[in-house]
Amino acid sequence: MTHSGFSQTEKIVQDSFRVLYICSTARSGSTLTDMFMGGHSQVASLGQINVLGKSISLGIKCSCGSELHTCAQWRKVFDAIRLSRNIDFIEDPYQFRLWDALAYHKIDHRRQTRRYRLVVALRKAWMEGRDYLPQGFLRKHLPIPPSQLEALRNKMDLFRDISRCWGKTVIVDSSKNVREAVELHQRWPDLVKVVQLTRDGRGVYLSCRSSSISQSKSVNGWLKYYRRAVPLLEKHIAPNSLLKIRYEDLTSDPEKTGRDLCAFVGIPFEPEMLDLAQSTRHLVGGNSTRFSPEKGIHHDERWRTELQGEELDFFNRVGGDMNHRLGYR
Repeated sequence: MTHSGFSQTEKIVQDSFRVLYICSTARSGSTLTDMFMGGHSQVASLGQINVLGKSISLGIKCSCGSELHTCAQWRKVFDAIRLSRNIDFIEDPYQFRLWDALAYHKIDHRRQTRRYRLVVALRKAWMEGRDYLPQGFLRKHLPIPPSQLEALRNKMDLFRDISRCWGKTVIVDSSKNVREAVELHQRWPDLVKVVQLTRDGRGVYLSCRSSSISQSKSVNGWLKYYRRAVPLLEKHIAPNSLLKIRYEDLTSDPEKTGRDLCAFVGIPFEPEMLDLAQSTRHLVGGNSTRFSPEKGIHHDERWRTELQGEELDFFNRVGGDMNHRLGYR
């Protein structure tokens, strides 16, 4: 076994697909970016695939409009995994372990029990503790939990089956979990590339406030995410495998951003990507945008006129420094 817990055989398997993993906070355009890339003929757009089990269990629809268990494209994948691993997604959606993903909306209470939340919290704390220790010490004394190692292997197996069953060479995962992105890249550095997607925090804050989320929650989730994400990605992702893009650039000049993204994963840009309605995608999870490709790409900077007075002052006091660090003035 290697120090990462993977055998030499596993590490040298030759794959023809690549992974584009999107890291961003909520309400920053990850679903839009995922859909945008999914308009390419060589790209499979998956959404927040870590909620696959929950989506099957609760009968949540694929972005194509069918329930996941009846979607023809997903059935190809489920059948492939059933034959190769003897795992039946329909009978037991959670048997195929993926990285932890707690739900805050549409919760499967049979799965997400109090005990389950505690176990996830403990695994998260373990992973966070690893951030403060030297790499050599980590590998020897504080490896990632076996369940998470299994989740990483399963995810790459899932990507491999999707690539084969759907005939795609690029897999887009907008699960947004920074630690998962880092672990995937470290184990498959030639296959996994990461996008750090940002949006002006004032836009994120206004979006949250418009949904009646409290002031503190509207800024603290965004702030905590990038305080953790920026140093982790810069430390652990190879420079040629990390692309930083902004929501505002995608929505104001989608062709340029599209060309940058395509070049990053080694495929030619296709103008059809600019019209979201031209392609059928099969996203799992993500916001409701995934069901409305006909709405297209819109530049939303309402915060410039709607975020004023005490609300703007509050954001600037709490999140202004991070917003500047991310390049927003």
